[in-house]
Amino acid sequence: MEVTRFMAPFLLLAILSTTFFSLLKAQNVSEPVLDDSGKAVQTGSNYYVLPVGGGNNGGLQVDSIRNQNILVVSQNTKSSIGGYLQFSPVDPKENTVRISTDMNVKFTSMIITYNLSTVWTINTDLIPQRYLVTLGGVEGNPGRETLSNWFKIDKYEDAYKFVYCPGVCETCRPFCGDIGIVVEPNNKRVLFVGSDQPLKVKFQYTKSSITVTNNTSPPSPSASIPDKQPTGPFVKVVICIVISYLIKVM
Repeated sequence: MEVTRFMAPFLLLAILSTTFFSLLKAQNVSEPVLDDSGKAVQTGSNYYVLPVGGGNNGGLQVDSIRNQNILVVSQNTKSSIGGYLQFSPVDPKENTVRISTDMNVKFTSMIITYNLSTVWTINTDLIPQRYLVTLGGVEGNPGRETLSNWFKIDKYEDAYKFVYCPGVCETCRPFCGDIGIVVEPNNKRVLFVGSDQPLKVKFQYTKSSITVTNNTSPPSPSASIPDKQPTGPFVKVVICIVISYLIKVM
């Protein structure tokens, strides 16, 4: 009986520690990116990326510039909604796309005839001193060798923006910046990193068929996931209860 009484405080401390760290982990989870209907953007689903605000042209597409075979990600100069895409978070178990989280971005509305990957990547050779967003990236395998393939989505005013600042390599110091538009000849609007005027976007879910993967139907987006839960007050209450108990039994 005495042993049980002696061990009780330590068992309670162990339970408290586990609960406390679990709550901290939950509190650090980023909030979800929401589509234009207010639902959380999901992995494995297709979305159009559309500009927000007047005079911002259309959705995203691919194009070639400067007589090169490299395909760049560009913005349609008309009102077209462009091609649809999917987002794959760095954590393969994550089903929701979240703010400021590393992810791969790929077009799923097209197949490139010469087997070029439709995953976004950064190209620094096409235009000197320009970090252009192009196709040909590799999906997954986070680390130094795939540093150029990871992007983030951040809040921007009343909408969102794309950001290149990969965090998949702890010892790397990549160039970071917001993704905006550089205008090439023939009015081709190419996405690049380092803009002081980010491209302001929103996400529109589409049920269009996936053409790049194995003909699996995209899951429907789930309901919006709430923002971070207010776990601080709860933790304080638990700590107070345990301290009171320890005072009584000691």
